[in-house]
Amino acid sequence: MTNHTFDILLRQGEVIDPSQTLHGTRDVGIRDGKIARVAEDLKDCSATHVVDARGLYVVPGLIDLHVHVYRDHCPLSLDPDELCPAGGVTTMLDAGSAGPLNFGGFRRDVIERHDTQVLALVNLSCIGLVAFQFGELMDPRYADRKGVVQTLEKHAGIAVGVKIRASKHIIGDGQQGWNNFTEAIGAARDSNTWLMVHIGESPMSIPEMLQHLEPGDCITHCFKGGSETILGSGGKLHPAVREASQRGVVFDVGHGAGSFHWDIVQAALDQGFEPTTISTDLHTLNVHGPVYDMPTTMSKFLALGVPLDRVINMSTTNPAQVLGRSSELGTLREGTVADVAVLEKTAGKFLLTDSYGTRRVGNELLVAAATIRRGTLVSGGGGTRMRHRAE
Repeated sequence: MTNHTFDILLRQGEVIDPSQTLHGTRDVGIRDGKIARVAEDLKDCSATHVVDARGLYVVPGLIDLHVHVYRDHCPLSLDPDELCPAGGVTTMLDAGSAGPLNFGGFRRDVIERHDTQVLALVNLSCIGLVAFQFGELMDPRYADRKGVVQTLEKHAGIAVGVKIRASKHIIGDGQQGWNNFTEAIGAARDSNTWLMVHIGESPMSIPEMLQHLEPGDCITHCFKGGSETILGSGGKLHPAVREASQRGVVFDVGHGAGSFHWDIVQAALDQGFEPTTISTDLHTLNVHGPVYDMPTTMSKFLALGVPLDRVINMSTTNPAQVLGRSSELGTLREGTVADVAVLEKTAGKFLLTDSYGTRRVGNELLVAAATIRRGTLVSGGGGTRMRHRAE
């Protein structure tokens, strides 16, 4: 066998790559920032760094479609380079922390100064979330459809879509709420991008909202509780939700501090409805619980009985497709960018908490053991702060 020299060699991990329908023990060789070889046994080779991945899951770098990382400018935001190794996330989508008036600063001060790949949605509100507690669209003058379109054009490749937090206390009730929602739809259509809608206690019902969404648009916080959920009378999934999912509307978890209810998730799964993508909505108010990170959020779906391969798919391949980046991201195909998450599965009895303080016990907890970002082994890892044993 020809001698191979790699920058990093991952030895004998349980490789799970839904993009290739691959699940088995493999070696993964990385060179020059790319996945160079994936094989059952790369025997005759050397590497600068060797990671013993026996007993660990080796998966594409996780993609978190809902974070807030406009640090020190938006009060809820976190540091993307701290989140990366802690959660195995190599690409993250900031969900509207910045709007047209401050997106340039977000790009200069955060996106271009950090190593972790950050893409972003542009908030319909011209100021984004810098004063999130007051409702960024309660004053209709802050809605800036034209500015959003111009921002998406100017920052193409980094700004990828539009965001609106469609709760009454944020966009207004009645006609004002509808006007803001319609302007967000218009910004997405004018820019030929897509819209992520945060559902809360919204001025319109979810079925009414879905009538305006096209394939590629996204509902985030899809398993929120409260008076308006994806479930209708008798706890049955709204037919409009299933229909929208089937025609390509994305349903994203966006766990957050107030948007993940065990009973809603369980009822949806029992009726054969799964989310398109798993995401965290990580910010300062939930990073130390109940969310913690992507692997903990993924573990909640394992506890609900979703098979591991599908959980990995919702955290890698599917979000890459949502972003239109599946040729490079969310995969371990040879020749693609070397974004890799090595996950440790801890067995036991673990307390897992939803956004409403309700606990369930899971039998396994995923933790980021190692992260490779664009071919570089990142220092740091998950830790134990999310481990709450039930026994």
